Amino acid sequence: MMITNFEHLTAEMSDDEKKLVPILIKGFYTKRKNNPVKAGDIVNAINTRRSEYNLKNKFTEVRLRKICNFIRSEGILPLIATSSGYYLSYDPAEIQAQIDSLYERADAIKHSADGLKIFLVGSN
Repeated sequence: MMITNFEHLTAEMSDDEKKLVPILIKGFYTKRKNNPVKAGDIVNAINTRRSEYNLKNKFTEVRLRKICNFIRSEGILPLIATSSGYYLSYDPAEIQAQIDSLYERADAIKHSADGLKIFLVGSN
């Protein structure tokens, strides 16, 4: 799904991103709540091995989030993201907490959009 003002970030996955999906999945299999991995560490590790992975473009945290969204959206892995980092959990309570967090973030974005509507109403 392309998002207005973020078309270049939300376009279909690039060839580079598609190459990284199985690599990231394999890496996430080793991560649990007691040993999460930070986004910056993932990005650095991928960029260090760019030539090995035959990547055309530098990997970024934005691209990582895009791939993580794909992994979750397709139901590939129960990927959890917290301030401690990314990890897998099969605990229903942790998965539900991640679902709640995603809905809460979506609601916060909706409230921001609703707040901006004030400027449209006021300018008519």
